Amino acid sequence: MYDCFLAQLLVLVLIFFCSARIFFLKNARVDCFAAFAPLALIISIFIFVCFGFSVVTLAVFSLSLLAFFTNFRAVLRLQAQLIVDSYSVLFNIFSVLLLISSILCAAVIIMFRPVKYSEKDFGIKKTQYALSGSLSNLHIRESYFSGERFSGKAFAYEPVCHDEITEELYSRNPILIFSPGVRATVQNYEPYLMLLAQKGYKVLSADLYTTDTKLLESLSDNSFLKSILDSPFMRRAASVHFSRTKNEEFEQILAKEKSLATKKYSALTKLALEVFGDESIVFYIVDNVDFDSIYAVIEEFNTEPYANAKGFFSMNRVDEYTTGGFGFIEQTDVLLAHRKGIERESKFFIPRYVANKTIKAIEEAK
Repeated sequence: MYDCFLAQLLVLVLIFFCSARIFFLKNARVDCFAAFAPLALIISIFIFVCFGFSVVTLAVFSLSLLAFFTNFRAVLRLQAQLIVDSYSVLFNIFSVLLLISSILCAAVIIMFRPVKYSEKDFGIKKTQYALSGSLSNLHIRESYFSGERFSGKAFAYEPVCHDEITEELYSRNPILIFSPGVRATVQNYEPYLMLLAQKGYKVLSADLYTTDTKLLESLSDNSFLKSILDSPFMRRAASVHFSRTKNEEFEQILAKEKSLATKKYSALTKLALEVFGDESIVFYIVDNVDFDSIYAVIEEFNTEPYANAKGFFSMNRVDEYTTGGFGFIEQTDVLLAHRKGIERESKFFIPRYVANKTIKAIEEAK
């Protein structure tokens, strides 16, 4: 999340310098700043691809697109090594508008920036896997370029051990498995998941985009729009939007999501056994999942040939966790948190509190 913020800020800085060159006309070398316009557009496109759609990302992209078209002729002149000694009135107006807009947009994204954190801050290791297949045959892709259909990303969070005694103690802990809902991604829960890894637990979580987990396509009759709504780039943004505007329809989507919980956790359990070993003991963490669904998974993995499932913890049991289904947005999506009346919080109080409650439930289940 913080990487997305830095990338957005970089685009706005490029637009700022590109637009500000109208005030330095006497310095011919400043005209080369026109090359920042296409660079800003390219970076803003990569932001969509890497981090998905959001209101802020759309605003940054729109400004970079406007800067590109405003400076298109200037880039051509630059390529032809032509020196400019004056700018048109219309160009000056657009440049000033872009300059002001980039400053205002930068102020907004700085105000609502996510909390900065990394694996090193928690002393853990994070591994990412690309997935293929459906919920019935989910597996790790050999490479990103294997030609298989993309089905999602799995994330493994593991503690870093510096001595054999600690490693032995941590090895007795169960593997924690968690699946976010349609309104969030794994990144929205990362502070919590990293805190669990810091306490000595291996955690596996995944964003799944398999054909059998598509839920938003019922919101449109257009086949192209269906694929866009359920794409990795749009699903969360569309889900958050529809959760606020189409209550009845979205309640049906949430009901469908809950009906898929058993299959999702079953698929992730098999994936965890593949990553961490067949003899691993697993413990489930759920958010807005009905108990019958998770009991069905526990029964499945306590029936021969399996003997792996230990229990589960529902985050919704914690009254202080008030953003069920959305994750810990007070750290990861501060703008959305602000809309819900929650302020940015950089001390990880709620994630830490929920993590401690989770560990207590695990200890009681042993």
